[in-house]
Amino acid sequence: MNWFKLSNIHNILLGINLLIPFSVFTQNLNIPLNQSFNVELERAIVGSDEIIHSSFKPILVRDSRNSDKVDALQITKSGKSWVGKRLFHEHFIWLDSGDVRLTIDPIINFEFGSDDQLDNRDNPNLYKNTRGFVARLQLGKKVALESTFRENQAVLPYYLHERTRLSGVAYGQGRVKTFKDSGFDFAMASAYLSVSPNERVNIQMGTGKHFVGEGHRSLLLSDVAFNSPFLRVNTNWFKGKLQYQNLYTLHQDLTRLESTTNSEGLFERKQAATHFLEFSPHHKLNIALFESTIFPSLDTSGNIPVGINYWVPVIFLNTLLENDKSKGNNKVGLNLNYRMVRTIQLYGQLALQSGNVNYQVGTKVFPYKNIMLQAEFNKVSAQSRSNLFTHYNESLAHPVYYESSEVIGIAQFQHNRFLTRAAANVILNENIDVTVIDFRQSYIVNPSYNFTLQFGIQMRIVDNFNGIPRTQTFSEIGALGLQSNFIYFGLSTNLQNIYTNY
Repeated sequence: MNWFKLSNIHNILLGINLLIPFSVFTQNLNIPLNQSFNVELERAIVGSDEIIHSSFKPILVRDSRNSDKVDALQITKSGKSWVGKRLFHEHFIWLDSGDVRLTIDPIINFEFGSDDQLDNRDNPNLYKNTRGFVARLQLGKKVALESTFRENQAVLPYYLHERTRLSGVAYGQGRVKTFKDSGFDFAMASAYLSVSPNERVNIQMGTGKHFVGEGHRSLLLSDVAFNSPFLRVNTNWFKGKLQYQNLYTLHQDLTRLESTTNSEGLFERKQAATHFLEFSPHHKLNIALFESTIFPSLDTSGNIPVGINYWVPVIFLNTLLENDKSKGNNKVGLNLNYRMVRTIQLYGQLALQSGNVNYQVGTKVFPYKNIMLQAEFNKVSAQSRSNLFTHYNESLAHPVYYESSEVIGIAQFQHNRFLTRAAANVILNENIDVTVIDFRQSYIVNPSYNFTLQFGIQMRIVDNFNGIPRTQTFSEIGALGLQSNFIYFGLSTNLQNIYTNY
C-alpha cells in the first residue's frame, strides 16, 4: 500500500459559488462538504426535473449541472476597483490561460469568544486561530487538482477541551499537541486528483472526507473523522439512471505498536472497501444499496495480508466472504431520497452492523426561495470499544457511540449575502441527555471562497447525567457531563463541516 501514501498532495474544498462560474472547465472538481452553504444547490436539485445523484458526497460539479437552476448560483463580479474585486467578489489569485486555470485563496478563521461555565482553567480567553490556503488547478476538460492546508491553534470551551484532551484529536481536524497552558495545536492537509476520461467515468485519488446521505448525520459514512487516503471510482450507466461508487480508503487507530528502536512505533492500520449502488427509476426517487468492509492490515501481530477480493468492485461480495459478527468489520445499508414535490424532500437510511440496526428518517422543506427547514430523527445502537469503523479515534458514521435517539431541527434563511442559521439537536440516553442549540448570523464577505463575518451563540445543556465513568474511552468520557454557553465572533473561510454538537 505504499503507492497509497498521498500525504504530500494537498486537497481543496471550494464553495459552490466558486465552482459554477467556470462552466465546463470545472466539471471535474468537487462541490465542498459544507451543509450550510450547499442549501441553494439542494434547493435546485429538489426542484429539478432531471435525474441527479447527490447522496454520495462530495459530488462533481458536472453532476450538479444536470439542473439548469444551478446556474443561478453564479457570482456577479461588480467590484469597481481591483481591491474591491479581490476583497468582495473574486478569488485572491486568479490565473486563466484558456485550458489551464488556477485559483488560490486564503483560509482563515479568527474567532474569539467566552464561555460562562466554570472550569479548572484560569480564566482562559477562548479563541481559534486558523491560517492556510486553498488552491485549485484545472487542466483542460478532463483533469483537475485541488489542495488545502490549515494550521490551527485554539483554546476551546471546556466540554470540547476535555473531549479533545481525552481523545487526542480535535473534532475531525487531526491529532493535537499542547499549545501554551490550555490550548491545542493541530493541522490538516488534504488533496485530490480528479480525472474524467469520458462522461460516464470519474476517478479520484488523494486524501479527504466523504459523506453518504442527505441528512445532517450519516449512519453509513460520515465526514466526522479526520481526512483519510482514498481511491474513488464513479461510473454512470443507463443514461444516468444508475450510478456506482467504489471507494477504497486507508485508516488508522491512534494505538501505537511496540517499537524495537528509539523511534515511535507505527499506528495500527486498516483498510476499507466501500461500495454504493444508486438507482433512480424517476427523477423524484433515488434508491441506493451500501456496503463497507474493514480489513485490518497492521496490528500487534504484524502485517495482515488483505485478499484480492478487497479490490473486486462487486457490491456484497465482501459481505459474503468477510462478514463476521464477532469482528464487527462489515456494514450494509440502504439509502433513500424522495423529492415529494418541488419544495419537499424526504430521506432515510438503514444501517446493519454486527446484528445492530440503526435508522434515520428526515425531511427538508424549501417553502420560499430564501428559506430551508429540516427535521431529522436518528436511532443509534451502542458500539463496542473495539468498533472497527473509526479513524483517528473518531467515528466514521454517527459521532455518538452509546445507544441513543437523536432529534435534529435546522432552519436557515439567506437574503443576498446575509445568512441566518439556527439549529438544535437533542440526544437522549438512559444515562445522559444532551441538548445543543446553535445560532449563527453571517455576512458573506466574498462568495468566491465562502469568506464570512459571523456572530454565534452555542449552548450545550446536559440533563439526567448519571455519572458516566471518566475514562480514556471516547464513548464514555466524563466530558459528556459538561455544559457550555459559548458566545463567539469572528472571520472565517467556511469550506468544510465541523461537528461539535454532541
